Amino acid sequence: MKKATLLIALGLMASSYALAADVCSVSPKHCKVLKETDKIRVIEFTAKKGDKIGMHSHPAMVVYIQKAGKTKFTLEDGTTKVTDGKVGDVLINPPVTHSQEHLTDTRALLVEIKG
Repeated sequence: MKKATLLIALGLMASSYALAADVCSVSPKHCKVLKETDKIRVIEFTAKKGDKIGMHSHPAMVVYIQKAGKTKFTLEDGTTKVTDGKVGDVLINPPVTHSQEHLTDTRALLVEIKG
């Protein structure tokens, strides 16, 4: 049930998708690009409790949670959603623009699908 709630929340975020800076440009200390082609970018994303990431966009992507954690996402319209990722969760997310605040330490692999 929690996975369904998380997917719904992330789906709602897609409604605000616009072209903002990408997450690695906004917060390079949290990103390590592991592999990139003209169609796909694989990012290891790591954040500590209290870290805040400014407004940024993602294309459609797959997220694999490596370290469980809670994150508060804020959409461009000010709407907020708190997610609680569990180790091993795999999410398929539509494009989205948001900022985020990490309520706990977290680590994930992001596989962005370039349009």
